[in-house]
Amino acid sequence: MPDPALDLKRHAESARYALVRRLAPAIRHQMAGSFQPVTMMAAIIEKRLKAPTADLPALVKTSGEVRVLASAAARSSLDLMFWIAPDPEARVALGTGIQDALHLVATELSFKGFKLDNQTGGQNAEVALHHLRGVFAAALLAVADAAPAAAEVLLTASREGQHMVVEIALVAGAPGADASAPGDEFHVSLATYRKIDWDDVQAIAAADGASAQHSAMGLVLRLPVAGVPAA
Repeated sequence: MPDPALDLKRHAESARYALVRRLAPAIRHQMAGSFQPVTMMAAIIEKRLKAPTADLPALVKTSGEVRVLASAAARSSLDLMFWIAPDPEARVALGTGIQDALHLVATELSFKGFKLDNQTGGQNAEVALHHLRGVFAAALLAVADAAPAAAEVLLTASREGQHMVVEIALVAGAPGADASAPGDEFHVSLATYRKIDWDDVQAIAAADGASAQHSAMGLVLRLPVAGVPAA
């Protein structure tokens, strides 16, 4: 007999894989970019070592800067890897976590002609980090993938009891949205993997203890506030 719990788990795993595949180019780009300053400083050290008379104090200073940059790059890369294997205990302020997620998806949405209007910056209630790097990121891509044309994407948030309610709404024809952006065929050609659909978002939400509801103009997520006992 069919096992609904097992089916949900498999669907959620499939949806998470699709999300990671969609985000992979941005993750790869950021990871490479974090090490670029290290490469540049190493080139400077190499040039100074080839000089007839090495400036040892300058070399010591530059070596210290390389160490600091390498440490920062390693931390950045480790954080990016948590998109693939998230820490279930990690928490983040809602506004900060949303901005972090937008940093990865903004380029793809911009190429599609979408404009992001993020009005969640003042929300400091903590939620599980994996909610923002999972169901929220999936929801944002799903809204854009399902849109018939480019639009402004308005992000708002509010607290309702033990949950943070995040609304992702399309504002068709808003200033800044590229109304001439291609539609469905362009969406498929730009994506590095398949589209994210509503069922994917709902599967991730259900598996992670959140909820998602969608309409023709967007989607509403309800994310549990971290550290608040369930009613």
